[in-house]
Amino acid sequence: MSQCSHNHNFLLKSVKHPYFCQRCGQLGFRMSYSCEKSECNLFSHKECEKPKSLVQHPFSTKCVFKFYTNISGKGCLCHVCGKSIQGYHYGCSCNFVKRYAHSSCLAYQPTFEAFDGLTMNLQKVAPAKCLHCMNENLSSKVDGWAYVSPCGLYCYHVSCVMDIINENWKKAFMNGTSDPFQTIRERFPAHVNRRKKMAKGKRKVRDPKKVATAQKLATAFSVIFNVLTGNPQGLVSDAEKFFG
Repeated sequence: MSQCSHNHNFLLKSVKHPYFCQRCGQLGFRMSYSCEKSECNLFSHKECEKPKSLVQHPFSTKCVFKFYTNISGKGCLCHVCGKSIQGYHYGCSCNFVKRYAHSSCLAYQPTFEAFDGLTMNLQKVAPAKCLHCMNENLSSKVDGWAYVSPCGLYCYHVSCVMDIINENWKKAFMNGTSDPFQTIRERFPAHVNRRKKMAKGKRKVRDPKKVATAQKLATAFSVIFNVLTGNPQGLVSDAEKFFG
């Protein structure tokens, strides 16, 4: 593929490092259209170089996104990741509300494995605080899509997933790892424990019955976590707490 502003050909190939797309300005990984001349150091998302003219909103049957190469949405915030629209993007066709999204953000996979045995599903809002940034919403203007566990207790904003992967990929040059998602799987238990400690620190004096109910729920959630992490000692301890 050739570019009107570039004399070299652009080829679809695997890239072994993070890059910023020259079309939308957002972070990218792995596959990209990149210049055949490595010294040019130009990369583009597949979704920006070969976009679909229309994309159905995954969470709304009434909303359709249209692809734009102009600056119609420049300065607006992406409906998915909360970051600024800088170039190529999609804009929805709704009359009552306008949504914008980066091309790559609409290409996120519907599921994400945060830990062995725990698959998170992509949802339009985070029902709990993100395990990475510790916020439920990205900002006052954008909720942000998130990967959410089946129990609804644990989630990661998609933008936070990208930040974690980027950080891991930078380290991969030093430790030799190649799986960009490995860091999230390694951090997941620590993230869960951090949130539990923060929740304990914020507890206030409450009605004894409500406290007992909350403790039962916390134990049940701990059982889920120990099942996922394969901790038999934790399961025995939780069972004693729950039925004791």
